[in-house]
Amino acid sequence: MRHEFYKALSSPIWWIVLALTALLPFVLSSYYMNIVTLALVYVALASAWNIVGGMAGQISLAHSLFIGVGAMFSTALLLRYGVNMWLGLVISAVISGILGAMIAWVDFRFRLGHLSFVLITLAFAEMGGIIVEGWDFLGGASGLLLPRDTGDFCQFQFGGGRGAFWVMLGLAAICVMVNVAILNAPLGYYLRTIRDNERAAEAIGVNVLRNKTIAMVISAVLASVVGTAYVRYLTFADPYLLVSPVITIEIVLFATVGGLGRAYGPALGALLLVPLGEILRGKLGGTLPGLHYFIYGVVVIAVILITPRGLLPLFEKLWARVRGQPAPRT
Repeated sequence: MRHEFYKALSSPIWWIVLALTALLPFVLSSYYMNIVTLALVYVALASAWNIVGGMAGQISLAHSLFIGVGAMFSTALLLRYGVNMWLGLVISAVISGILGAMIAWVDFRFRLGHLSFVLITLAFAEMGGIIVEGWDFLGGASGLLLPRDTGDFCQFQFGGGRGAFWVMLGLAAICVMVNVAILNAPLGYYLRTIRDNERAAEAIGVNVLRNKTIAMVISAVLASVVGTAYVRYLTFADPYLLVSPVITIEIVLFATVGGLGRAYGPALGALLLVPLGEILRGKLGGTLPGLHYFIYGVVVIAVILITPRGLLPLFEKLWARVRGQPAPRT
């Protein structure tokens, strides 16, 4: 199992792609740089969500809560008490991990079915949004404006578009590699067993509560860290963007289109759909209102109908066919 992880980590293709991607700020315009940076944000968030939603089969809509804690609370600590945003990132991640553990415990304690779990996590997300919008410490409905980015990395400042891009690229790579590591560790096998048949997993000795809690805590912490970096990139903590369940629904969409439960599936979905949506909005948004949404929706529906298991398994089959090899098991 560890061998597979080290094999993926040491693959020259992985490092070549990462190095070439890191050079994009030198060749892309600021418009396309913003699109690629946003895509990397969603690669990281979708990969973080995949640990719970894809591997464990728990469709959580509470991740906007974790993103919001990372974004809003770290910003509030900086503006209200002058707490360094690096420390705010750690504090927010700890709070998000605790919240994730609580949600996992509620799920186990009350033996929630899949639909009930979705509704419970949505309720947590909505409660988080109400708290943020009604709490002046977090800026309320008006949000919070961060200080100008002067490039002081010690103060969690990235120095403009290029710095933000490289930070988001690093976070996206970390989240994807965490997925690879979990899938090739005992935790990954336990989570997939729980996803396929929870009662059978318990019968063979899998500790359901412990493994669900570990998965949710890891996922929540990663989402919170990305949320903190995302709000620094935006320079404005907008509760209607960062604490809205809509952002979680987008994450679920990207992960589903790319390939649920696969290490690279959510990343693929985000890298394809985020630029598509932004470019359609930029090119068609001002001509015929709603046309870009229609085209985007048609593309998503077509992908789901053609390959219900996601794009990654389809690409793997096509690649195997090109190389004259048997199709991989999905």
